[in-house]
Amino acid sequence: MDFTTLLIVAYFALLAITLRKRWGVIDGPWLFYFRAFFPNWKFYHGINPAPRLYVRGQTESGDWSDWGLVYPRLPRQVRHLLHNPAVNLALTHQNLVDHLANDINDMPEGADIRERVTYQLVSQLARQALEGGSWGDQAMLASIPVGRLSAYQFEVRMELPGSPSSERMLQSPVLRPWN
Repeated sequence: MDFTTLLIVAYFALLAITLRKRWGVIDGPWLFYFRAFFPNWKFYHGINPAPRLYVRGQTESGDWSDWGLVYPRLPRQVRHLLHNPAVNLALTHQNLVDHLANDINDMPEGADIRERVTYQLVSQLARQALEGGSWGDQAMLASIPVGRLSAYQFEVRMELPGSPSSERMLQSPVLRPWN
């Protein structure tokens, strides 16, 4: 048996062992630094409500905009099969919102979600969306508040795809752009 065949057999043996054994959850504060490298694979478990990020902004005149979805579906194009940086960035942002939703569910009683890195990153993402951020040539929000932003809020809502109803999971306090 040559070395390549031996490696292939060892790979499939290791794969069979890992599929049969239940591994515990690996958790620790140091894992938060590596989360950007690992996608959230929970979407394979079935069609369940998914976390969505909504934002609204307040102009200097004190008027609040309507809540807007930060991750609208981007139009598909044939060229996206080979090169798709805008949608990849949008999916990375949605993955961050998924991680925040998981952090909310895993929080111990009495803990403050605002101390988590995912909360702080989603807060910056919300601000970026309200300030006119885009994924390539696609705006992150359908409509951006007119005027200079004096405050903003974001919500994480659980929505079932294709359903008009949603359940609020988290609403941030009123945040200032310079915070």
